[in-house]
This record gives sequence, structure tokens and C-alpha cells, in this order.
Amino acid sequence: MFLTYSLNISLLEILNIKRIMSVKETIRNTSVNLLWVFIVITFAVFFPHHIISDENHIVIDQIGKFRFIGPILIIIGIIGHLLCFWNFIFDAKGTPFPGDTQKYLIVKGLYWYVRNPMYISWYLIIFGEALFFKSLDLLLYLSFWIVWFEIKVIFFEEPSLKRRFGEIYEQYRKSVRRWIPRLTPYRKNGSPADEP
Repeated sequence: MFLTYSLNISLLEILNIKRIMSVKETIRNTSVNLLWVFIVITFAVFFPHHIISDENHIVIDQIGKFRFIGPILIIIGIIGHLLCFWNFIFDAKGTPFPGDTQKYLIVKGLYWYVRNPMYISWYLIIFGEALFFKSLDLLLYLSFWIVWFEIKVIFFEEPSLKRRFGEIYEQYRKSVRRWIPRLTPYRKNGSPADEP
């Protein structure tokens, strides 16, 4: 029953998005989204696998049994990333690809709580892998991504969103922190959400 309900909602949202976007935009966004999935899998699966397969890979044995927290963080990160991906496709009517334009500012779902939930989800995936494989090298890999996304957000994404969405984004930016989630959901007027 739940699956049928979910499929019906998904089909309704897909039909709605096709009414808003042209066939050309839909094909383009689908192609870019598939490219995005390939990139995410490459950097979240293949690169970490290559890192831990290296003969000089440094293992931190002191992690011990805490390593089993890793898969939980990975699952939370994957779910968070998929939810954000969903928001880009169905709410922003665009793609999460850097430099791509979205039609609408996402102020929904995880974005009610923090401005960069997709990147935070990414951190959880890599940190989970580092814990599970007890890998110092994966922690260094994670630190690269933290620095990269910080630079990208401050110098590219935030100015771009401000130019594109103006006062709406500025109000959102002032009310929702970049990396630390709010305890209550944000609404356009900055007050807590009426619904979860």
C-alpha cells in the first residue's frame, strides 16, 4: 500500500515537472543528473576503494569497535544525499551539478535546517568509510572535501544564489546556517515551520 502511494506521488510529481519544463530541458536535466550520479559513485566508492587498497594505506587500529558506527553514518549520508538530489530534480527543477542553473531556490526538506545538507551527507559517507576501514588516508581524503566545499560554497555558490534569487536567498541565508543545522525548520518568513 505504501509503495503504491509513493509511486502515485512520484508519478504525479514527474508529470507535473514535465508540464513545467520543456522536453529539451527534461532530456538535458536527465543527462546531467545521470552524469552527477556517475561522479558521486566515482568519488564516494571508487576513489575510497583505491585509497584503502593501496599498500601504503595507513590503518588506525585505535578506532576498534567504533568502526561499526561507520556503516550507520554511510546509510544516513546516502539517504540525505538522495533526499537532496530529489529536491534538486523536483523542487528546484534543475540538477545539483556545479554551475547548472536551477529554476527555484530549494527551501524544503533538509534545506529547512541547513543550507548545505548534500555536502554534509557527503561528509557522513566519507567519514563512515574512514571509520569502518579504520583509515587515516580516508580522513585526509575527507579533509580535502571539507576544504574544497568550503571554498566552493563561499566563493561560487553563495554569490551565484544571491545574484539569481536576490532577497529570498538573502533572508534564507541569514536564517539558516551554512553547516550547523537549525533545531526548528525554516519558513520563508524565518519562523518555525507549521509542519515537519
